Amino acid sequence: MKRNKKTKKLIKPNVKEPALNELQSDAEARVGQLKQEFANHPSKGLTPDKLHRILEAAEQGDLAAQSELFEDMEEKDPQIGADMAKRRQAASELEWQISAPDGASAAETKATEFCSEVFSGIEVEDLIGDMGSAVGHGWAQLELPWDREGTARRICQPVLRPHGWFALDQYDQNRIVIKGLQNDEAQLWPLGWVSHRHRAKPGYVARTGLHRMLAWPYLFQNYALGDLAQLLEIYGLPARIGEYPRGATNAEKAALLRAVTSLGRSAAGIIPEGMKIDFLNAAEGRADVYQAMLDWCERAKAKVILGGTLTSGTGEGTNTNALGNVHERGLNSLIRSDVRQYAGTIRRDILWPMAALNFGIEDLRRAPKFWLDTDETEDYKALSDTLPTFVDMGMKIPMWWVHEKTGIPTATDEDEVLQAKAKPAPFAPGETTPADKTDVAATRIAALKSGTALSSDAVSGQIETALKDDPTAGWIEQIRKVVDEADSLEALRDRLVEMTAELDTGSLADALAEAMAAAHLAGRFDLMEGL
Repeated sequence: MKRNKKTKKLIKPNVKEPALNELQSDAEARVGQLKQEFANHPSKGLTPDKLHRILEAAEQGDLAAQSELFEDMEEKDPQIGADMAKRRQAASELEWQISAPDGASAAETKATEFCSEVFSGIEVEDLIGDMGSAVGHGWAQLELPWDREGTARRICQPVLRPHGWFALDQYDQNRIVIKGLQNDEAQLWPLGWVSHRHRAKPGYVARTGLHRMLAWPYLFQNYALGDLAQLLEIYGLPARIGEYPRGATNAEKAALLRAVTSLGRSAAGIIPEGMKIDFLNAAEGRADVYQAMLDWCERAKAKVILGGTLTSGTGEGTNTNALGNVHERGLNSLIRSDVRQYAGTIRRDILWPMAALNFGIEDLRRAPKFWLDTDETEDYKALSDTLPTFVDMGMKIPMWWVHEKTGIPTATDEDEVLQAKAKPAPFAPGETTPADKTDVAATRIAALKSGTALSSDAVSGQIETALKDDPTAGWIEQIRKVVDEADSLEALRDRLVEMTAELDTGSLADALAEAMAAAHLAGRFDLMEGL
């Protein structure tokens, strides 16, 4: 509406009047106005007294300044921002699963399948990451849009709303309402919000966030950093004092001040006659005292967020691998606590409403369960070395436990599975062993040529024949005769040398050739028989 100065009459703007059913309610108008608000950034000019007033106001129900301060802390402090992001990311990247309650009915099984299908269509990682903002603030409000597909009602991607939109109920310090509205208008619609309360530490809503513990190290570090910056700005520069004569004008005083100031940077300047500049000792100071305060603040923030210093790179020089493993286990314990709280909120505010609206499940305890898998797989080699020992001792180890510890999924009937390498069958009593196969090679050659099977008697006969035809049997008799006739060792030596040329080696060469041929054919026979 605007007023014409000449006619003093109201002139309506050329805007179409909305229909009666299109008029916004007073509550909707207030919400629209709320969305136009901007953060005040209370971290600017933060002092101990100002910080105390902000925290105290939050305890009395006004969460706006505290929430905006917490946002500034994550944005301006690299240590807080990085460690909080690490903790949120560690939970959001876990594999999720929705399972039915124990002894599920047909309706509960269908509700579980429906919720799993809905969650496969949204960004669960973003949902967990948004809920992770409650670790620092103590709470987070995600608006829950709904959609309808036929008769089924399903949720869409939840949207994180700024913490500055909300306040505490004046009669209940654990209830969050929309800021700026009154009574029933300020209450949150039960099916329209994911209200996550993260208990990082005990207390009511305004005091459960980790950022309340981080606010003081954040403040002290900024003081130490500012003092260190001032020291570095003047470190090594001499103090300059200018003297002006009596009766100097304001312009002359200003010129002298500019000369004194510029001499610190330019090391050159001019001054009027009669003025003087004296240089005193260079500015001195110790930066290690400020660095000690900065290091303490960094370690304090890492301990609060991650449970230790070695998982954030702020540990001291005496770190050991064993100590690092201890800190890593502490961080994993915090992540498991976060995950359990996320799962409880998702089951209560998302899965249960969908199960109730679509399948009539009124009991929260019978709603589908949400899981984030935090189990770590065991070392395959260590498990494979120890399990056979326990099995041999008589322990009954279920197969599902092995699959869970190794992280190897159970195969279905449609899956192709790996097969164990075939092992040779054990020999039955009386069966030919591999050592016997060498001795009966000649017998198998004969059977291969004739195409007939061999009995054990035939095999034994062939072995005896091979032993009777030993070509070295005659050599032994000749050597024994020479030994009996020799009257000294020297004579025996000379006679053995002479016998070398007289021994019949042709029969030995023929026997070796036949043995090699028999071994070759025996190997071929074993391959044909599948031995």
